[in-house]
Amino acid sequence: MILLGVDPGLAALGYGVIAVEGKRMTARTHGVLRTRRQRGLAIGRDLTIRVGELAHAFEALIGEHRPDAASIEEFRFYGKAVTSSLQIANVVGMLREALRARGIPVAEYSAQDIKRSVTGYPNAEKAQIQKMVKLHLGMAELPKPEHAADALAAAITHACRLPLLRATGGAR
Repeated sequence: MILLGVDPGLAALGYGVIAVEGKRMTARTHGVLRTRRQRGLAIGRDLTIRVGELAHAFEALIGEHRPDAASIEEFRFYGKAVTSSLQIANVVGMLREALRARGIPVAEYSAQDIKRSVTGYPNAEKAQIQKMVKLHLGMAELPKPEHAADALAAAITHACRLPLLRATGGAR
């Protein structure tokens, strides 16, 4: 099974693709899709262009790796940084639609659930996540950058929960 993990962001969207065979997980690829602010454009127009760029790159990523399922770090709005939150909400919507259109089931997990699943501690630091992702996937080096490590962690979380989801009818 091929799983795609995503750490959503407008400037840096982390992704990680893992292969799962039984209880063994291996990293296939990971990285970051980046966009830059379009100076001189209204915020809404800038957002449209940047989400479009991410959509194009994300579609190519899906086409290349053909994941069986995807896992996204859940977006939660806490009333701070309203503009940034709205931007990320747009990105998450684009991700959901791109995956839905291809018939790829998607699960969403909170940052704390992902950290707990990968490290055993819901408030783990970025360095701890990178070290544990490296161990879970048998990687030679720490996964970098951090957004990519977070995306791999989201994929690992889904892989670990798949047996339970299947047993309860929550996954295909």
